[in-house]
Amino acid sequence: MTSGCRLLILLSFITFVLPDIFAQESAPDNVCIGETKFYRVDPNPGSTYKWWIDGILQSGFKGNEFYNTWNISNTFFLEVQEYSSEGCPGPVRSCRIFVTACLIIPEAFSPNGDLINDEWSILNIERYPAGEVTVFNRWGQPVWKSEAGYPLPWDGKSNGKYLPVDSYFYLIDLHNGSKPISGNVTIVR
Repeated sequence: MTSGCRLLILLSFITFVLPDIFAQESAPDNVCIGETKFYRVDPNPGSTYKWWIDGILQSGFKGNEFYNTWNISNTFFLEVQEYSSEGCPGPVRSCRIFVTACLIIPEAFSPNGDLINDEWSILNIERYPAGEVTVFNRWGQPVWKSEAGYPLPWDGKSNGKYLPVDSYFYLIDLHNGSKPISGNVTIVR
C-alpha cells in the first residue's frame, strides 16, 4: 500500500557552450616544426580551462587561450576542458595537430646552364635559419655542405666542378632538436 506521497527529485544541469578548439587555421591543424601556434575556445564568464597535449596537462594555462611552440615532427592530440565558476567540468574538446618540417624537397634538378632548375632549391628552408644541408655521393663521402640557413642552393658542383649525372644522398639537419631529414636527389642533364 502506498502512502500517497511522491518523491520529487529536482535535477539541475549546467549547460556549457564550448565550441571546438579554434586554431589560426581550422582543425586538424598542420604546423611546421618550430612554429608557435595560438588556440582558443569561446569563453564563458567565470570559467577556467585546462589544456592537455597527449594527455599531459599544460601548466600555466587556465584561460580560454593556449599557445605552444611545436618542436618535434609528430602527430599530437590537443584537448581543452572548461570548468564553471563552481568548479563543474564541462565536455572535453579536442583536435589533432600534425607537425612536419614543411620542406618541399625536389627529387631532381638539372644544373646545365639553361637557367631552368639549375639549382636544388628547397622550399621553406628559410624557416630554419640554423639548418644545414649535406650531400653525399654513392660511397657516403660528403661532396657538398651548405652554410647555416642554406643561403645558397646547391648548384650541383663539388669543389667548383660539376658532378656527374647520378643520385646523391642528402641529410638536412634543422638544428632544432628534430630528427634529421634524409633522402635522395638526382642530377639530370
